[in-house]
Amino acid sequence: MGWFVMALPDVLEFFPDEHPARPVLLAVLNRTVAAVAQVQDAATGLWFQVLDQPGRPGNYLEASASCMFVYGMAKGVRLGYLPPRWLATVQAGYQGVVERLVEVDEAGQVTLNRICAVAGLGGTPYRDGSYEYYISEPVVSNDFKGVGPFILAGVELKRVHERAVERSES
Repeated sequence: MGWFVMALPDVLEFFPDEHPARPVLLAVLNRTVAAVAQVQDAATGLWFQVLDQPGRPGNYLEASASCMFVYGMAKGVRLGYLPPRWLATVQAGYQGVVERLVEVDEAGQVTLNRICAVAGLGGTPYRDGSYEYYISEPVVSNDFKGVGPFILAGVELKRVHERAVERSES
C-alpha cells in the first residue's frame, strides 16, 4: 500500500489536467488515503506492517510504509490533490517516525529502524500474502526502501510548510 500511496501523487503530477483518467486517479488517491488514515495507530501516528491487524501477535509498527504514506499524503496536499485536513495525519505520522523509529548516535549517525527488508507476492519460494508471511520477513535498519521515503517525506513536509508560509504572507 505504501508504494501505491507514494506513486499516485507522483503520477498525477505528470498527468495532463484534461486527461479523462485524471479524475479517476484523484478519486482513487482520496479513497485510498481515507482508508489508510483509518488504520493509522492513534497512539504513535505510525502504521503496522499488516495494516488491518494492529493487535495481532507479531505485528509491528513499520517504517517504510509509514514514511511512504507520509510522503504521498504530504505531496498530495501540497499539490492540491488532497484536502488540507490530511495534514494532521501527515504530521502525526512523521512525528511518530522521528520519535519512535529514528535513532541518532553519539557521532550524529542517523538510523531508521523497523523496515521490512522485503515483501511481495508469488515467486519462488512462493510468497502467499498471508499474515504469517508478512510478519516473518526480516526487519532491518537503514534499508533504502525506508530511508528514501523518509527523506522524501521530510522534503515534502518542508515544502508544505513553505507553501503555507507563502500563502499567509500574500
